[in-house]
Amino acid sequence: MEKFLKVMKFIVNVVLTLFIIFGATFILLYFIGIEPFVVQSGSMSPEIETGSVSFINRREKYENIRVNDIIAFKTPNGNQVTHRVVSVTNNGLETKGDANERSDGISTTRDNFMGKNIYSIPKAGFIVKKIQSREGKLVTAGFIIVLFAAAFFLGKEPKGKHENKCSCKHEDKCNCKKDQESQVEVKENNNNDKDEEKQED
Repeated sequence: MEKFLKVMKFIVNVVLTLFIIFGATFILLYFIGIEPFVVQSGSMSPEIETGSVSFINRREKYENIRVNDIIAFKTPNGNQVTHRVVSVTNNGLETKGDANERSDGISTTRDNFMGKNIYSIPKAGFIVKKIQSREGKLVTAGFIIVLFAAAFFLGKEPKGKHENKCSCKHEDKCNCKKDQESQVEVKENNNNDKDEEKQED
């Protein structure tokens, strides 16, 4: 049973650590201006497939964009598009999806420019979509609660276990066996003293 609990504790700690690292990474990316977006279409296939997560650097300067850069921009109806720059003009940036036959024309100016794509993770967007659904949010919340509860209860030390631990609190290394033996000797000496006192009475 004790071995099983150790294995479970190890698994919970690993999952919890990975979860914290994952969350901390996204928070850090957000603060340095990098935001993830789910790609909704295959217009940039095969470079960026449908369902990929595209990481956009929101702090990239518009004037630094060059031909062949993949950028994100807002369309007039409010949708976000991630396409490749095929021409840089004084009027704006001409873009085109790699899988599209025609360009978008001058689709991007300073006003609707969102940032530059720096990386994408294939298929990860499908997982994100499921997590963002109502059922996904409930399952994720439940998983987090169970994970922290398991870490709390598995981290508790069983009663009586601390009695076998070394009581030495010095900075130097402590020999637990000797410490325990000395404690036994002290108890025996105390008992002998009590017996002698009774005999004298």
